[in-house]
Amino acid sequence: MKIESLEYIDHASGWKLEKVDFQRLTLLVGASGVGKTKILEAILNLKGIARGKSFNGIEWNVRFSTADGRICEWRGRFEKGHRQDYFSLTFLSDESNKDLFNIEFERLTIDGSLVIERKPEKILLNGEKTVKLSPSKSVLELLKEEEEIKAIHDEFSKILFDDGVPDKGFSALFNPERFHLDLERDLGAIFNPERKFTTLDDIRRSNEDITSKLYLTYANELQIFNEIKDILIGIFPYIQDIKVQLREFKPLPSQKFSIVNIQMKEAGVADWIDEARISSGMLKTLQHIAELYLCPNHSLILIDEFENSLGVNCMEEVTSTMLAPERDLQFILTSHHPYIINNIGAEYWKIVTRKGSVVTVRDAKALGIGKSKHQAFLQLINLDSYDI
Repeated sequence: MKIESLEYIDHASGWKLEKVDFQRLTLLVGASGVGKTKILEAILNLKGIARGKSFNGIEWNVRFSTADGRICEWRGRFEKGHRQDYFSLTFLSDESNKDLFNIEFERLTIDGSLVIERKPEKILLNGEKTVKLSPSKSVLELLKEEEEIKAIHDEFSKILFDDGVPDKGFSALFNPERFHLDLERDLGAIFNPERKFTTLDDIRRSNEDITSKLYLTYANELQIFNEIKDILIGIFPYIQDIKVQLREFKPLPSQKFSIVNIQMKEAGVADWIDEARISSGMLKTLQHIAELYLCPNHSLILIDEFENSLGVNCMEEVTSTMLAPERDLQFILTSHHPYIINNIGAEYWKIVTRKGSVVTVRDAKALGIGKSKHQAFLQLINLDSYDI
């Protein structure tokens, strides 16, 4: 999906994002603490709402386009309830302490035509009243079996998030210094051999994690794997080869899983280097490149603190790949890094400022930022509202 514009209010906390327009590539810049990451979180919350999650006091209005060119506007608001305290949020499980908040209103228009209208007492689909449905789940989730709605619902699965932390596969699972395991994320590295995809289109459309997708391109000897490998070697010339294989993992004698494992061959090093010993920057770069080439067409990729785990020698290659038009992808990035900001044109910048709990996002042009990269960057860092 491609987000055209977004308005978002968290009535429980008072945080408000005024309407912001997005481009095919948007770089969010601004002082620390103004709300760049929270904008990405707001978009991820919309993905959660589309999948049936309930949020306290959230109100939204998002305009987006689908892969087949339809323009949709989806808006709604959850009721505002009591705020949970720190103890309940931290120590009680999600299932035992999950508050559900009802949706007060919701509307979906497609190409200007009203398709769904929701009020507290009823839901209308194309003007016809539906049966009574859950008041805490979005209409996109409740009516996803309807052909017209399913296509819209599926668009939200194309929102992908990268928090800047490289996926080290299962190496982190056995790290004694790691006291907390995000099992949902870590277990995502387990490849399910019953789900087989052999063509590039099938792999891109699959729900496999990016490491498993990379394995599938390697195992099926697809040309796209060599393209990904060649780009990585271009960035790190001392890499000679890459292989992605399955490794057996037995947590218990009665259990057996297949784990995707990445290995690299470097010049002057006799043995293959296992994933656990590959640098985080190298893995992060490989992850970025694989995501660019293997995500579904018309995906929206969110990357927080783009510079994390990337050396400056990697950034130019990755950012130029993002601007390539072939895949019809959309990127919304945040960054503090001067090299990143200075090497993405000011026409893609969105300057984020905050006054109290209200966040405003403006184009560089609206703030008088100049046309040349050098001049634009100097003007940016000298803004009263910006602190590099």
